Amino acid sequence: MADESPLRDQAEAFLADAQARLAAAIAAGQSGSAALQRARIGQALLLLGRPGEALPEFDEALRYVDLLRADGEHERLRMLQSVSASLPMPGDNLVDLDALEAVSRFGRAQALTHLGQWPAARTAVAEVRPFARGWTNRRLRKALDELDDEIARADGTSREAIGALDRAITDPRTSESERRAARYERAVHLAEREQHDEAMRESLLLIRDCDDDPALTARARQVLGAALAGLGRDDDATASLVEAFDGFRAIGDASAVVTAAPGLAWRLSSSGNPARAVTVLESALPSARELGDRATEADLQAALGTARDEAGDLVGAIAAFDASIALAETLPDPIRAADARHGEAIARGRRLDPHDAVEALALLEAARVAYADSNLPERAAECTHEAASLLGRLRSYDAAAARYAAARDEYRAIPEVLRADDPGALADCEYNL
Repeated sequence: MADESPLRDQAEAFLADAQARLAAAIAAGQSGSAALQRARIGQALLLLGRPGEALPEFDEALRYVDLLRADGEHERLRMLQSVSASLPMPGDNLVDLDALEAVSRFGRAQALTHLGQWPAARTAVAEVRPFARGWTNRRLRKALDELDDEIARADGTSREAIGALDRAITDPRTSESERRAARYERAVHLAEREQHDEAMRESLLLIRDCDDDPALTARARQVLGAALAGLGRDDDATASLVEAFDGFRAIGDASAVVTAAPGLAWRLSSSGNPARAVTVLESALPSARELGDRATEADLQAALGTARDEAGDLVGAIAAFDASIALAETLPDPIRAADARHGEAIARGRRLDPHDAVEALALLEAARVAYADSNLPERAAECTHEAASLLGRLRSYDAAAARYAAARDEYRAIPEVLRADDPGALADCEYNL
């Protein structure tokens, strides 16, 4: 990668110069010059990667332009300059307001795009379009088209994004690294559009062409896995996703590791390989700790508890759930803690051991209270329902009946739409009474 320090130094010098000129213009009461320097400051801040600071500078430049237009004196003096050879050439104060507005609006559109404020960025680009008419403004039109494509790639429909990516891929000015990145994005959008055959082909070609880039290869394998899953080739999909995960681990991409682990573990467990799911989740925990992301670590521990339970390791499952609860309580995040307690209760309740049953009932009650306090009545009702089922399996029929009645009343009290995930729950409670 080229050394960017000279460019940064130039941008810093440009910024300092514009700030000094702005102070002088304000002191001299030169609104036109002040507007120009605001726009220059915004441009420098964009170059320095500070769009949040650039945006108000462009807004302020546009405010000056509006004031100068409303006053009318600025344009009158410019008109005099244009028809009188005896007057001196216009300085910074007699700026071309149309050109300054175009520059400021374009800078504003760039800043909003860099900030990821996509709807506002689209509107801002549209506001610049009237200034880009005519042959002499073709460079501005091209710049606006590129900005539109950037927005489409990030926030447009898949069709818009693919069109923008196709233009980037075929543009001779696009560097090889940028072209590869665009090809990867295109594969992602194809998979999202469920064009799985095309996504598979694009991913395979990318893997072939990018064997010198292990990070991109791993991401391409992840898209390939999604495409293969969409085609119903589940074993091939899982193999590709495992390769992608191992690739992320090999290059030390902690964020990619913790993002990929839960879905891969679920796929492995669902396909009858919970032991491999356990290995995936255990290997992801150091990445979460490296990132200092306790919320993600708590989620991974909860998923690990479920995987260990499915693998027949109750002691390990309880340890993982307890670790998740402890992490969630330090955040604090009562819903995450309740989810982990809920998971541990299910694991303990399967064994029908008296000690585990007592612990499971206590965990379900604690989770129920937390869900109720967090305005999640459907989850609270589910805990009551599961407690009733557990008591029934333990042959504590009177206690089970009381819980079934309580669960029935809780389900009835919540809107039907909140019961959509388990439409038979209310009927089950009524059947068991």
